[in-house]
Amino acid sequence: MTMTIARYLTRTVFLLCLAAGCTACDGGGNSSATSNSVSIGLLSGALVNIPESRGNWTWGDSINGLCQQWSVAGFEVSGWFYGTSYPWSSADVYVLTAPADPLSVIAAENFNYTVDSVQAAEGDTVFFRGRNGYFGAWTIIEIEGRIGATLSGVWYFNSGGGGDFTRPVISANQPIVDAPSC
Repeated sequence: MTMTIARYLTRTVFLLCLAAGCTACDGGGNSSATSNSVSIGLLSGALVNIPESRGNWTWGDSINGLCQQWSVAGFEVSGWFYGTSYPWSSADVYVLTAPADPLSVIAAENFNYTVDSVQAAEGDTVFFRGRNGYFGAWTIIEIEGRIGATLSGVWYFNSGGGGDFTRPVISANQPIVDAPSC
């Protein structure tokens, strides 16, 4: 049985509405979302005093996410971030050095990611390419301390998939959390 293009598009919009957590969708794109809905876009939240070498820090939307741990490299200036060759990482890594704006990146999927570790400094942005096909980033604002150092900055997660970080930024309802494992 063949489906007309209009019927296919209407069905696709309806399924996208449902996937985004809509409570009502008329098939024409008109919907109302619940407070638990997944926003399709570039989610963002705060990284506040994330401790080094502890925790499996997970961020994303309520369905998909990325997981990372970091450690201090240069006291109070830089850190190590880990690719998928480490058990506490669900993503390969790439560093966009300051002063480049991470929100100007159109195709993060084209970066030369590594499964090993990378060093990033304050002002840099670490991009993550997840095993699940999703992309995220951490912009490092500050690294404080020597032993037991903490990192503060901003995290991003592209809930729509792909590496386009020029999409409008949506404040995420989900904070970055310490998960038991990646």
